[in-house]
Amino acid sequence: LRVVSQGICTRVPLCGHSASDRASTDVNTQKEQGVVTSPGKKAAKPAWTKIHGRVIDLAAFRHPGGNIVELFYGMDATSAFEQFHGHHKGAWKMVRSLPTKDVDVADIPKQNDEHIMEMTRLMTSWRERGLFKPRPVSSAIYGLAVVAAIVMSVMCAPHAPVLAGIAVGTCWAQCGFLQHMGGHREWGRKWSFFFQHFFEGLCKGGSSSWWRNRHNKHHAKTNVIGEDGDLRTTPFFAWDPMLAKKVPDWSLKTQAFTFLPALGAYVFMFAFTVRKYAVVKQLWHEVALMIGHYAVFAFGLKLAGATLSSGLAFYCTGYAWQGIYLGFFFGLSHFAVERVPSTATWLESSMIGTIDWGGSSAFCGYLSGFLNIQIEHHMAPQMPMENLRQIRGDCRAAAEKFGLPYREVSFIAAAKLMMVGLYRTGRDELKLRSDRRKYTRAQAVMGAASAVVENLKAD
Repeated sequence: LRVVSQGICTRVPLCGHSASDRASTDVNTQKEQGVVTSPGKKAAKPAWTKIHGRVIDLAAFRHPGGNIVELFYGMDATSAFEQFHGHHKGAWKMVRSLPTKDVDVADIPKQNDEHIMEMTRLMTSWRERGLFKPRPVSSAIYGLAVVAAIVMSVMCAPHAPVLAGIAVGTCWAQCGFLQHMGGHREWGRKWSFFFQHFFEGLCKGGSSSWWRNRHNKHHAKTNVIGEDGDLRTTPFFAWDPMLAKKVPDWSLKTQAFTFLPALGAYVFMFAFTVRKYAVVKQLWHEVALMIGHYAVFAFGLKLAGATLSSGLAFYCTGYAWQGIYLGFFFGLSHFAVERVPSTATWLESSMIGTIDWGGSSAFCGYLSGFLNIQIEHHMAPQMPMENLRQIRGDCRAAAEKFGLPYREVSFIAAAKLMMVGLYRTGRDELKLRSDRRKYTRAQAVMGAASAVVENLKAD
C-alpha cells in the first residue's frame, strides 16, 4: 500500500509485520534456497531449472553458450532446451549428467504443462517430416545472388554513389538475413557458423558472436522487458507504457516521425558496440574478418575507379540504409505487439510476442529475410526459413487449441500497427505527464491554501 503525503512516498507494513521483520524473513528464505544477495541488491534467481519434469541443479554449472541459461533459472526450460539443443546429442548427455535438486513445488512458477507437451509433440512431428534438414541449393542460390549484387553495386559506386549505396545497403541487409540463418544453424552444425562468419564478418563487417549472444536471448525471452535486448530502444523510442516512462518529452512528441531516419544513425552506434565486443572478448578471428571486410571494399572501390569522397558516400549511405531496412522489417512483427511476462511458456511468447504479415508469399519472405513469418520462426528457430510456411497450419491449430492469438495481417496493416503504435504511445504518455503536472500544481495550491487556513485558525 502506498501513502502519498507532502510529496513523500512511503510503504505501510502489511499483516502487522514491520519492514525489518519481512526483510529478515526474506533473507532467511533466500538462505534456505541458496540465493542470498547483498543488502540493497536485486535478489538472485535460484540456480536450478526444470527440463522434462526433472529439476536440475545448476549451481556449479557453467553454460558453454554464456549466461542465457540464467534466463530460465527457477522455471521450466524444456521447450527452450529443445529449440536450442534438441538436435545435439552432446547437450542431452550433459543434461543427464547434472545433479537433480529437491525443490518445493510451490517455488516453481505456474506454467501450462500442456503447452510444453504440445511443443514437444510439434517438434517431434516436424523432425520426422524432415523439416529441419538444410536446404543447401536454395540457400546457395540466395547467397550467390546477394554477393553478385554487392559486386555490381561496388562497380556502380563511382557513377552514382548514393544510389549504389542504397543498393549495397539492401544487400548488406540481405547478408544480415543470411547470417541469421547460419546463426540458427539452419545449414547444419558443420557449415552454419562458417557461412555466418562469411556473411556477417566479411560481407557486413560485423561480429557473429555478438549477434548470437544478443539474438538467442531475444528468442529465449521474446518481448520480455529487461530480458529481450531488442526492446532496448529507450531513451529514444517506446511502444509500451512502461518503457515510455524512460523517454523524454521531446522524443515522445516526434518518435513516430523520427523512428525510421533514426535507425540509419542507430546502426553506427551498433558498429562501435560490435567492434568493442569482439576486442574485449578477444575474438581475433572476427576482428580479422572485420579488417578483411574494409580491405575488400576499399580494394573493390579503387578498382572500380571511385574517389575517396564517392567511396565514403557510397559506404556510409549503404551502412545507414541497411539499418533502416533491417530495423523496419524487424519492427513490423515485434515492436508494436504485447509485452510478455518472463514466466510465459514458449508457445505463449511465440504467439503473443510476434505477428505474421504476408505469410503465404515467398516474395515477401525473401524481401524481409522471412521476418514476415515470425510466429513460425519463433516456434522453431532452427528450422530452415524456406520450410516455415509448411508449419503455418500446425501453429494456427495450436493457437486455437489453447485459446492463444494467431495474428496474420497485411503488410500495410503491420506498418500501420507499428507507426500508429509509436504515435499513440507517445501521445498517451505525454497526456499522463501533463495531467500529473496539473495535479501537482493543484496539490501545491491546495497545500498553500490549507496552510493559510490553519494559520487563521491558530490566530
